Amino acid sequence: MTMPDYEVEAAEYDSTRGGEPRARAAAAAIERLLPPGPVLDVAVGTGIVAAAMTRPVIGVDLSAAMLGHAVRRLPGRVARADARRLPARSDSVASVTAIWLLHLMPDSEAVVREVARVLRPGGVLVCTVDKRAAHRLAEGNPAMPGARDERARVEALGARYGLAVCGEGSFVGHGQEHEPVFPLLALAKG
Repeated sequence: MTMPDYEVEAAEYDSTRGGEPRARAAAAAIERLLPPGPVLDVAVGTGIVAAAMTRPVIGVDLSAAMLGHAVRRLPGRVARADARRLPARSDSVASVTAIWLLHLMPDSEAVVREVARVLRPGGVLVCTVDKRAAHRLAEGNPAMPGARDERARVEALGARYGLAVCGEGSFVGHGQEHEPVFPLLALAKG
């Protein structure tokens, strides 16, 4: 699988992926799994989901083009950074989100390890899992095992780095073909 070129896709990203309705559904589902307080959104993209949240969000992304959109939605609260090397001290962040990220990473373990490093004890990671499986199921096809964001894999990676499942949820991908249901997994640092 090749990673999309987000420098090119940024201009049309929101309109081709459900726009505001999907963003509001995602934000509401994510917030139900997070403790109170600010959030570090890893791979913030255009900032559409972060802007729909009711709490302060700091966003990081590797794509300059995506951040060009996010900076308008989250002025003064975005930075360019790699998900595998977050610009935060160890044990300093209360909540992290990684939505529609792990399925893209050739090494999703590096992201989980880095998030575990920056989360403080009791901190929570909320991430999407089984993204491609959600699309396949919505289309009436069986899920294919072995994805980088397969729930069992993410749970095992979390456990390896001191993160335990503390919740789950989902949201509908409004505005997308077949409106897939995207699973969310919450992992807390012990």
